[in-house]
Amino acid sequence: MKKTIIATSLISIGISAITSQQAIAANTDIDDQMLVTANRNQQEQFLALSANAVITSEQIKSMQVGNISELLDTVAGISVVQQGGAGQATSIFMRGTNSNHTLILVDGVRINSATLGTTNLTAISPNQIERIEVVKGPRAALWGSDAIGGVIQIFTKQLHSGEGSLTVGAGSNGLVQGDAAIGLGSEKHNLSVAVSTESSDGFNAYTTDPFPYDINEDDDDGYERFSVSAVGNSQLTDSVSLHLVSRFESGNSEFDASYPDSPCWYDETVACPAFYANEQDHENYSVKLASRYQGDKLFSELSIATSQDEGESFGNDTVASTISTERDQISFINQYQFSNKTSLSLGVDYYVEEISNSEDLDAWVPGFQTWAEDERDVSAVFVQAQHQFSHILLEGALRHDDIENLDAETTYNASIGYQINDDWLLSVTRGTGFKAPTFNDLYWPGSGNPDLQPEKITNNELLIRHQFSSNNLSTKVEFSAFDSEIENLIAWAPNEFGLWQPDNINSAEISGLEASLILTIGNFNNQLNLALIDAEDSDTGDKLLRRPELTATYTLGYQWQDFSFNGVVSYRDESVDAGDVTLDSYVLVDLGVSYHASSNITVNAKVNNIFDEEYETSLNYFADGTNYKASITYSF
Repeated sequence: MKKTIIATSLISIGISAITSQQAIAANTDIDDQMLVTANRNQQEQFLALSANAVITSEQIKSMQVGNISELLDTVAGISVVQQGGAGQATSIFMRGTNSNHTLILVDGVRINSATLGTTNLTAISPNQIERIEVVKGPRAALWGSDAIGGVIQIFTKQLHSGEGSLTVGAGSNGLVQGDAAIGLGSEKHNLSVAVSTESSDGFNAYTTDPFPYDINEDDDDGYERFSVSAVGNSQLTDSVSLHLVSRFESGNSEFDASYPDSPCWYDETVACPAFYANEQDHENYSVKLASRYQGDKLFSELSIATSQDEGESFGNDTVASTISTERDQISFINQYQFSNKTSLSLGVDYYVEEISNSEDLDAWVPGFQTWAEDERDVSAVFVQAQHQFSHILLEGALRHDDIENLDAETTYNASIGYQINDDWLLSVTRGTGFKAPTFNDLYWPGSGNPDLQPEKITNNELLIRHQFSSNNLSTKVEFSAFDSEIENLIAWAPNEFGLWQPDNINSAEISGLEASLILTIGNFNNQLNLALIDAEDSDTGDKLLRRPELTATYTLGYQWQDFSFNGVVSYRDESVDAGDVTLDSYVLVDLGVSYHASSNITVNAKVNNIFDEEYETSLNYFADGTNYKASITYSF
């Protein structure tokens, strides 16, 4: 009853939002919006046969978020779990799948760690983002491993030549931030450079009753981050162009250690192992160079990219331990447009993952312990066809991935849509996906299991989409229902010798409903995202951890003279964490305002959690109470 009342109330408030908006232009009409990630080529977002959402640069500005996870948490079907403040570990659960079941791309470059399978989203500055595209459901038939719950692609911001901005800001918990960006060059040959820096003293996020193998470090857990991006385009001829996208990020975050004693309880003469550490430095980068040919009917792109995800743990008298993932990738994509109704795409992906460590991975075994294997290559080929006749839309994709030391995987997506008229679209989709085991799962010294198989999903989905626009009114509604079965889930269990190691022993059943709505009337913009997701273990019927059943977010934006107002109300249902502990439901309210003092100067202010709600998304990790920040931006 409680869930029904809240859901009904939010819907009746009205009115709502799909965050699926294209950021090619801030004021693009709904029917002109485009989507890239769903099919690895541009298509009208309304005609995409997969549930999706797009967060624009204008939304990022108006919401004044501290990190990307705050943006993603507003999307229907995504739950964000954060172990502390803005600089702490963050997990993304899309459609009830695991936190490592979402493929994260930055400008087409996969950045997931090959050891953990997750991505440090807190390292990426929101101010350098042009848009974020979220495609829900398995998309392995186009993107390969990891795309079980869906795909999140982040696009780096690019400015026109002569454009630029400078922002300085401060806030609670000792927050200090600064951003600068400029566009250089000409219309045909241009380069955008952006720099961001941020630091905070943080707050003491971890609280529990200590016992011999637990700890409360009664200190603030702060963070700092620095990032720089460079995006360039060069139009060589009418049909040939070169494109550069690059980023570099570094920073530090503090956290509470896993064990209380220092120096180490087993030998005071040696340095503590990594689980006594309470700080981490990170240094990540990605660089992509692409050549594109755009003819009358043929589009081709050849791209090469390299990336690094590196973290170094230290503190509490530990020896600094660095673990790094380096990945080189090549992609060649060709799309032939037979007509405005029919197209065929062929693509090849190849990438090599290599991991490394600076210190012993197992302090209990003599000698230097590392992974049994530290490198693998993945080669894949895919084909996709799209066709429309009359009101019927057809999409199909097939991909074959050959992963070194693992079985090859073949995945597919098949969709059929019916466009009733210009304002209504129905579609049904069936798709499969997989996630290859990480290097930690396969080869961690003393516990890795090289016989592991990829985790696999089969998903069915029904989609209904509606749009309407008039002079002073526009609406958009997207509703989706899905049902997923996941097999070969990796979990820890004792083997035949009684030793604990990961194995493909679990399975899950996930079903859900998602609704995204928008209503814009004059200067009022209302957005509402709802999701009702049932995710449970197939064998036991137990709820999967840290996944609330009902989530709802309502956003209201209003423009009055030189002021822009933004308010967000979020509800998260109760969830279950380790030890069958129930985390309480909660409601958050955030309010922000921007004052456009002139055509060049904007003053921003925001208060988060204005009612000082005390809540947890992860057991014993309490989120921040009421907090605030303010900034001023000069644009030219």
